[in-house]
Amino acid sequence: MSPRQAFQLMYSFYNQIKFRKVQVPHVSALIDTEDSSVHWQHLDVAGKIILDLGCGLWGVNDIRETSPVYFKNKGAKKIIGVDSNADDVLVFKKYFNENFKGDESEFIVKEIACSNDLLELITKYNVESIKCDIEGFEKVMFNITKDQVKNIESISVEYHSHTLLLRLIKTLKNWNFEIINYSLFTYAPQSLGVLTAIRKVA
Repeated sequence: MSPRQAFQLMYSFYNQIKFRKVQVPHVSALIDTEDSSVHWQHLDVAGKIILDLGCGLWGVNDIRETSPVYFKNKGAKKIIGVDSNADDVLVFKKYFNENFKGDESEFIVKEIACSNDLLELITKYNVESIKCDIEGFEKVMFNITKDQVKNIESISVEYHSHTLLLRLIKTLKNWNFEIINYSLFTYAPQSLGVLTAIRKVA
């Protein structure tokens, strides 16, 4: 057994112990397209300030099916779109200026690399709902406390490994959120999916 294989085996065993009490919900939907009307359909955005992490075009052919435009058409009050792709950010700035005149949505070129990057955005913009699709960097959420997300009412996250799924379920439970939908892709490995959750009513 190579050192790499030994490490992977040990890491797998560690995760089995650490997350042995985490219950994965039953799959309730399938995602067969990158279109947001399928991908993010379960996220409650009506009347809310939405933090759209990873708001890029992502191979969507119809701009109305990109997450910022989809959320706006679904009744979101304001979109805070964040992406590391400057060209995509410019596309959304132009589209919103032309099609949602007077709208106060903002689009920012930024990488979310640590918890503080996320917390700064949540605090600055009084975020009420989060959509997160940042290719493995969902892990920045795991060091955030329940009090730091007390104004968040709904969240939808695309995860990119089974370990991230387990950590995400555990984090949402600690934040007092209830998972309302668990979707898997029909065109990707089963280690990828989307969880959507809402804050539990006290």
